[in-house]
Amino acid sequence: MGMAYALLAWSAGGLTAKLERFGPRRIASVALFLWAFAAALPLLAPGREAGIWLGGVLGAAASGAVWPVVESYLAAGRHGAVLRRALGRFNVTWTLSVALPLLVFPWLTRWHPLGPLAVSALANLGALALLRRLPERPLVAPEEHAAAAVGTEYRELFKAARWLLPQSYLFIATLAPLLPHRLAALGTPVADSMVAATWMVARFATLAVMARVHFWHGRWGALVAASASLLLGVALALLAPSVGGVVAGLALLGVGMALTYYASLYYSLTVGHAAVDAGGGFEALIGVGYVLGPMLGLAGRSLPGAAADGLGTVFLAWLIGAGAALAASRHYFQARRRRRVPVSFP
Repeated sequence: MGMAYALLAWSAGGLTAKLERFGPRRIASVALFLWAFAAALPLLAPGREAGIWLGGVLGAAASGAVWPVVESYLAAGRHGAVLRRALGRFNVTWTLSVALPLLVFPWLTRWHPLGPLAVSALANLGALALLRRLPERPLVAPEEHAAAAVGTEYRELFKAARWLLPQSYLFIATLAPLLPHRLAALGTPVADSMVAATWMVARFATLAVMARVHFWHGRWGALVAASASLLLGVALALLAPSVGGVVAGLALLGVGMALTYYASLYYSLTVGHAAVDAGGGFEALIGVGYVLGPMLGLAGRSLPGAAADGLGTVFLAWLIGAGAALAASRHYFQARRRRRVPVSFP
């Protein structure tokens, strides 16, 4: 699913250009319809494993095509503070739309095991109906206005954030299949606990704060804080000897993910002038994290003597995190050489 998502997101800009006569809105309409069909596939072929596989891959590919187009409409005609406020409303909306169904879907499964998929299919058809309210193509901001919104170090910040973005999703994709075992080992009943939702709550809260305050943009300290939160969070979540330590680690992960996501999306759309390609590259990096995350967990657990305590996974995660931080820091030093501007922390 991660591979399908990354491939379609990465090619969204080229696909939109090749199908220029149809326009981005029609492309998003087709993708939303396919997304709804993918959710309904396991219901249309009950008991068949192939329906689940095909539905999962097709749904991931369709969503990979939708998000870059949505982000292009979101940023089109906006720049600077106006764009940051729009991104704030967008981030608060989509994080809630991810978190709330996780609370409702367990009740739906009592009605039918595949009940959540039926709701997902209906939701995509509803989104398809609302899509008609958008113009056929995103608005285009005057070139001089868009260029003026790009800060002196935005291009280097954009490049640095692109190193940290897949790292954040890699960490959470690594942790997702391991967390139930961690909580069980600590004596916490997963079914009766909200521990696993801690990172979502922390991410939502951080995104909401970033939507209200704007001191983080154009500052390298926000990316430093994001990298530190991710590294410390994954270590605590996998190695802490108590549930409280795991909760603290998940909260730090959520903060790091929010800082990285918001900053990376803002710089991508600002530097890329709201093009579909800009959102496509951003979403493709998220897909890379989803692909590599489970592989990292398997590799860490296969190290001798490291399977039980998660130490191997943390070691590999920190190794990757250190590499990403070093690669990101190279862009900071490039910006300093060009601008001779000292680092500032929020």
